[in-house]
Amino acid sequence: MTQTPSTMQMVTFAAWRDDALHPGRPADRRYVTLAELLVRLGSYGLGLTWKAEMIDEDPHPAFARMMEASAGTGVPTLELLAMDVHLQAVDGDFEGYSGNDLVLTLREFDSSSWDVRTADAWVLSEIQRCYPDARPMTSDEWDSTN
Repeated sequence: MTQTPSTMQMVTFAAWRDDALHPGRPADRRYVTLAELLVRLGSYGLGLTWKAEMIDEDPHPAFARMMEASAGTGVPTLELLAMDVHLQAVDGDFEGYSGNDLVLTLREFDSSSWDVRTADAWVLSEIQRCYPDARPMTSDEWDSTN
């Protein structure tokens, strides 16, 4: 998808966190993985199929397998979660489809931020609830991280 429909909204947040993943545990520096984001999507994400594209010309073998597996019709969420999605990517787009419609893009940018694009208000509010530093992005900002 090269253009962003006007109904799509975008947010960005830091991929590296100084917070506790589990309540009651001390804060620690941690990386938000694709697996974490997929789990945060809950039932919304279960019906999606995913296509992965890494910018890296020589991606980690796990990401290469992910790109190969997701070519064509894509990979269902649970199958994607069964892959090595706990790794840190450098640059990659993970596109979630409902049928033939692109409904969500999770973009890992430069190992420093996650960018999220969707028209779904619940997804945006869940991202902002879980990652309070999430801030809106413009289309120009989204295009510059591509």
